[in-house]
Amino acid sequence: MDHIVPISRGGRSVKNNVVPCCKTCNTKKLQMLPIEWHEYMNSLGMD
Repeated sequence: MDHIVPISRGGRSVKNNVVPCCKTCNTKKLQMLPIEWHEYMNSLGMD
């Protein structure tokens, strides 16, 4: 389970803020928002 808006950034464990995610990706994402994660992946050439 991954929070779209991380709890550390004010997100909550509610239905519209939680999505399935593998542990590896969730761990790499840290406290990033989806747009920040996308930009990070683009910077690595992994879009």
